[in-house]
Amino acid sequence: MNAISNKNKHLSLQERFIIENGIRNGSSKKAIADTLGKDKSTIGKEIKLHRSCSYKCKLPLECSAT
Repeated sequence: MNAISNKNKHLSLQERFIIENGIRNGSSKKAIADTLGKDKSTIGKEIKLHRSCSYKCKLPLECSAT
């Protein structure tokens, strides 16, 4: 197995910080994925798994680009 390969690996804490900063800066999932060398679905799953609601809302939890 290639030592440089990112496949089938957990995201590191540093990668999670990059995702968080990307979200705060309004970057798309694709842009974040390209930065990390991951698939955009991996980024989407990570966001969905670790998101939290900051206020009560009747709308479904969805990430939106504002």
